[in-house]
Amino acid sequence: MKIPPFIPLALALAVTDAAAADTPARWIWQEPHAKVDPKGDLAWAPRPFAFEKGASVRYIDFEGGDDANPGDAPAKPWKHHPWDPQAKGQAAAGAGLHTYIFKRGVTYRGRLVVKDAGKPGEPIRLTSDPAWGTGEAILCGSDRVAGWKKGAAHKDIPEPEKVWWVDLDYVPKAVWTVGPRGETVRIPLARTPNWKRSNPDDVKSEWWTWDNPGKPFGNTIQGPGGPLHLGIDTQHIKDKPEDYFKGALIWPEFGWVMSTPYPTEVEVVDLKQHGLGFAGWTGGGTGGVIMRGMRYYLEDKPHYLDDPDGEYWFEKKGGGGRLYLRLPGGADPNAARVEAGRRACLVDGTQVAHLHVTGLSFRFTVPEGPITMAPWDFSTKPWGIRPEPNAACVRVWGEGRDIRVAHCRFEHVFFPVRVRSLLPGQRVDDVRIEDNEFRHTDNGILSVADGSGWGYAQPRGRLGDVRILRNRSFETGTRPVRYSNGAGIQVHCARTVEIAGNVIERSYGQGIDVHGAKTSGLWGDVPFVRHLIHHNKVWESMLNGNDYGGIETWQGGPFYVYGNLSYNAQGYQHWQRYTGHAPGFGHAYYLDGAFKNYHFNNIAWGKSKDDTLPTANCSAFQEIHSYQNTFFQNTVFNFHAGSRRQAPVAGRNKYLANVWDGIGKHVFRHADPAKTAAEGNAKDAGPPKDHFALETNAYGRNVFHDFAEMGVLEPSGRWLLTFDDFRGALEKGKALLAELGVVAKAPPLRDPAKGDFRPAAGSAARDQGVKVFVPWALSGVVGEWNFYPAGDDPANLIDEHWYMTDYFVSREAYHERPMYPLRGVRIGKEDYVPGPLEDWIPGALRFAAAKKTYAVLAHADLMKPFSFRDLKKSRHEGAQPEPCTVEGEALRNPQVYTSNLLIEAYFKTEPGHAGGVLLEKMKGGGYSLAVNAAGKLAFRVAGGAASAAVESAAKVNDGTWHHAIVEADRTAKTLTVYVDGRKDASAAGVDGTVSLANEGDVYVGGTPEGRHLDGALDFLRIALGTLADADTTIEELYAWEFDGPFLRDFAGRKPADAKRDAGALESE
Repeated sequence: MKIPPFIPLALALAVTDAAAADTPARWIWQEPHAKVDPKGDLAWAPRPFAFEKGASVRYIDFEGGDDANPGDAPAKPWKHHPWDPQAKGQAAAGAGLHTYIFKRGVTYRGRLVVKDAGKPGEPIRLTSDPAWGTGEAILCGSDRVAGWKKGAAHKDIPEPEKVWWVDLDYVPKAVWTVGPRGETVRIPLARTPNWKRSNPDDVKSEWWTWDNPGKPFGNTIQGPGGPLHLGIDTQHIKDKPEDYFKGALIWPEFGWVMSTPYPTEVEVVDLKQHGLGFAGWTGGGTGGVIMRGMRYYLEDKPHYLDDPDGEYWFEKKGGGGRLYLRLPGGADPNAARVEAGRRACLVDGTQVAHLHVTGLSFRFTVPEGPITMAPWDFSTKPWGIRPEPNAACVRVWGEGRDIRVAHCRFEHVFFPVRVRSLLPGQRVDDVRIEDNEFRHTDNGILSVADGSGWGYAQPRGRLGDVRILRNRSFETGTRPVRYSNGAGIQVHCARTVEIAGNVIERSYGQGIDVHGAKTSGLWGDVPFVRHLIHHNKVWESMLNGNDYGGIETWQGGPFYVYGNLSYNAQGYQHWQRYTGHAPGFGHAYYLDGAFKNYHFNNIAWGKSKDDTLPTANCSAFQEIHSYQNTFFQNTVFNFHAGSRRQAPVAGRNKYLANVWDGIGKHVFRHADPAKTAAEGNAKDAGPPKDHFALETNAYGRNVFHDFAEMGVLEPSGRWLLTFDDFRGALEKGKALLAELGVVAKAPPLRDPAKGDFRPAAGSAARDQGVKVFVPWALSGVVGEWNFYPAGDDPANLIDEHWYMTDYFVSREAYHERPMYPLRGVRIGKEDYVPGPLEDWIPGALRFAAAKKTYAVLAHADLMKPFSFRDLKKSRHEGAQPEPCTVEGEALRNPQVYTSNLLIEAYFKTEPGHAGGVLLEKMKGGGYSLAVNAAGKLAFRVAGGAASAAVESAAKVNDGTWHHAIVEADRTAKTLTVYVDGRKDASAAGVDGTVSLANEGDVYVGGTPEGRHLDGALDFLRIALGTLADADTTIEELYAWEFDGPFLRDFAGRKPADAKRDAGALESE
């Protein structure tokens, strides 16, 4: 299971995608984009590099070219790219829509500022041609340094006779040496202690530790601009003059959570207290906590230039200064290749359209501004976002479309790729980052983001489609800037996302971090997003921080997270070993205020379940404020906790057919546990403090083995030690499903400690799986019913729609927003029957004309106003919560005004049935979907004097199950009917001036006046957008819902018999 060494670029570009050997997939999500091992592993499978060029080509040879050349042939190349400020002559004048070919085997030293735009189908290309040159075409952020002199004349440098120096006219921010075969060593900035990453499980094991002998935390000292943190270290802050410490760059851990060390200046030295004063992680003051047992180190002082294994220090003088250097083993730098980093962004633009960067290598870039700089521009209200901390090899900072970065290699760089839409009115769309390698980065891997951020209240720049496929990384995010954590792949608030086939090894932050829809605290209507995160391997993450996940989702979905492997998400908190708490707070999969997630076929693998060890892995799944999430068919092995849930009041979660093997404490920590068993029992005996909506939670068909305690579930925090205890609490809480599963007597997995997650012979997981329906994302869904009732009331048909409306502002209150359950009339438990979409519960509702059954959603309930308080301006402006009332047309629900309309239903009728209502809201105007007298679907809309209708060509009253979608497209003025995955009929519709609003109730399966359905419904939803509004087609939706990945296992296999096995993998 150990990931093999990186494939050299030339070989990597020749490897084919594993999926390419199979029948080509019609939809991109049908491809794994990785080589899948049926034991439960994933391997990198990049597609081969294919050189492409447009009609006009220009050649660039930095070492052999001349800007006076025409640049149109390999024999007459330019030295500089036209976008380089250093370009002259014909090169400077030669910009335009070209393919720019950089010679292989040549290092380009310069910065390109994007000045031109390509066209659809005619991108500007920055690339290399395998036929021109050998080796890699490198864009480099450093300059080679020569002319070294021996002997330092600086009073504070130890052993000056061992130090070399050279004067430069710029300020280098990093130094590397490059060996004869390209092997690269980064030379650290002078530091104390001279720490190394000697322990791969604890990269900070050689740092110094605060002992804070008085108060364990909360120590402060007055600084030049106000109070500062005071960290006290009686072992090391002594026996040196004040100047030894003051002005140093300090990298302290902080708390209580996140904790990624940040760079800031030592502003105050108090030798009497053995203390150092420094600002908080956000940019000043005392934000965060400096706790006893947290660690730190110091750097960037001449006093620290003493490591025989190599260090450097730079003495600034004007715009340049003197570089002092000690190479490993005392080597002569004149006999070595020394690279000093000076450039931050190598391809940089604020308006970028149709730009493809392929087949290039990027090396030796550095931060653009001071590494201590806060990310915010405090001079504006709301605050701006500074570009300097957001430097990248390839950066789009503003607007962009059709941006592709593919088959490139980024090695020893500050940050590889950053694309961000910043301001209101700006937009970035069609971003593809594919088949790249990333090695040894300071601040992470890549980021594609909208303009949102902490404290904003109103929408800013928008982000469209993003695809991040088949990339590979190693040792990234090792030296992040302030207010960063070195996260790997980051995507914030895109419209549609696919992240697949990526292999991420040793990320110092999260491996994959995705925000959906809009950030918490933000107003604005976001009717549609779709995020697919699948077949990614995150191998050792959270090496430098905590309270994040190997794969992490935030905010609004749907998120489809499947077929991933997350191993050893560490999150080590060294100071917790002094407090007696578990030291690990990293999670394989983290839902950090994440809603409408489907996690299935994933593998979560921990290194240790023992919370007394620094290698303890906290949990496989962590949630906070999250609900409406379904976890099914996952395999979990070797964690302290299986699933953690904080703020679980909303309920609305399902845990089905997962394998939980090797759990050191709780399988389900779904409430805060009482301090003692007696305390929990006492609280449980009294009136409940809160109501957790257990009646909407489902636990079933899980397989448990080798666990200490089953968990905690209730507001009381009562300890539920055994399987029977937990199941009893579910039954007491009238859970939607309380079956829970089975406890396996023998190990259910073959050899999980060695990465074989297949069910063992005779495993309790055999045939214990489930079938769960996972609908494809649509736009503006305002009602979604799966036709199973709440556990405490068979007449309460749960609504499971998700729509990030304008009034979904702060995530803590999302569960208080209106939902639209149906109320069954003359419906009892006996009316729920097994349906074909799901088998874990009787999930279809049988309607009978003889009983006059139907379901209703009252108009008065739809239109009921509600009020809340929240910020309407940014936190940066000192805003206070204001009263907000939502009413009338501002409510997003099945009351349809002038929007588009789509209804999706999965149903069957009794043979020959006619006249039954499927769904209707009609009183004068409105909409209706019914089975007409001819046994066909009849869809009608009306408003004012206008109306339109269409009926299906196919009959649907044949006693078999049918899938149907009807839609009203206002712009096209068309009504369309789709039956069983095909367009069936269409007719003229009504335009966007016609309102369908009316005062009628919503009826399903009949009305009080009759037209009762003889048949059953398994699924029904209403959306205020068409298939086109959701960037999809009937064919894609049908392929997903009836042949999608949730109907297969991790390896893409359908069950061999009628039932799936529990967990991510089927038996072979």
